[in-house]
Amino acid sequence: MQAKSKFIKGLKYTVFATNIVAIILLLLSVSAWAIVPSKVTFVAYLGLGFPFILVLNVIYLIIWLIFWRWRYALVQLIVLLLCWSSIFTYFPVHRKTKAHDIPESSIKILTYNVRGFNWINGKKALDNPILNYIAASGADIVCMQEFAVTSRNDNSSIISEKEFNKIMKDYPYRSILRLGNRTGSTLYGIACYSKFPINKSALLPIESTYNGAGIYEINIKGKPVTLVNIHLESNRINAEDKKLYKNFLTNSTDRQTFDQVTNNIQERLGVAYKKRERQADLIANYIEQQDTNATIVCGDFNDTPISYAYHKIKGDMTDAFANTGLGQGITYHENRFWFRIDFIMHSLAFESYNCTVDKVKYSDHYPVHTYLHFK
Repeated sequence: MQAKSKFIKGLKYTVFATNIVAIILLLLSVSAWAIVPSKVTFVAYLGLGFPFILVLNVIYLIIWLIFWRWRYALVQLIVLLLCWSSIFTYFPVHRKTKAHDIPESSIKILTYNVRGFNWINGKKALDNPILNYIAASGADIVCMQEFAVTSRNDNSSIISEKEFNKIMKDYPYRSILRLGNRTGSTLYGIACYSKFPINKSALLPIESTYNGAGIYEINIKGKPVTLVNIHLESNRINAEDKKLYKNFLTNSTDRQTFDQVTNNIQERLGVAYKKRERQADLIANYIEQQDTNATIVCGDFNDTPISYAYHKIKGDMTDAFANTGLGQGITYHENRFWFRIDFIMHSLAFESYNCTVDKVKYSDHYPVHTYLHFK
């Protein structure tokens, strides 16, 4: 009996010790909002793993409740309460506003990483379901990342700009800001199509070849609004990396695969985190300099809600999904990389309603839309 009692006591303290480790990891992961990746990159990785670390901590809470260890359960509960803001940013819980309760004068904003319209060639490009989805979305402003059209009209390449504009005939105001190779016939970059006048548009001076951000001044019902369309630095994870990641998930005990995955994280994610840090700092600075009273920021951040880039750009703005959405709101969905990395944010001049992630698999990203109403 004495030996059994010692074993149980030892097991209890072992579980508590591992619980302490899980708590420390959770507190470090939520600090990814504030800690600069170029100084402590490890914390940025923990921010990426926040949902898994959170689940682990919830499991510990359940264990202590099942075994009636109230003091341990209280410690775990207090830690979770300290992380409440991060938890509800990542997993918001809101009921949808009924359509008739959304003000009639609201505008609909859509952001969508279209992945070059999947680079479909020839006449089949016109049958691309992404085109019909966007044209029929009813959005007043459409912001696209990885936008790609061609200046040619010979139907021998991807969809032409002329053909796309014809499909988007309800959007008379347009701005395509070019990234990458600026000498060929393909116009690749970020685009904004609007039913409201675009008074100004400019590409922000971000140091990147294929990523960038555009800033616009749009006249929305007589009010000047700053709109920022973002595509932050990609992680540059290629097909081989994704295959390796899948193999690791199916055989996590393989030490060699684990080492390869770890090296990839350091080589690709680490560099990307530091680039996004600089980009986020620059974008946040430009937003602060604008003299309009209303601001909308949207796009593909290539980072989660628990990240420095997200928190820096968001500043005092509201994340429309965290404010009105439900659940994790996954926007990137391929190769078992399931994260919310596409956002719509707005200043306090607006009230947001029913931010929604549309589960249409036309790209590797899902589109996101919300309704905004001037207060």
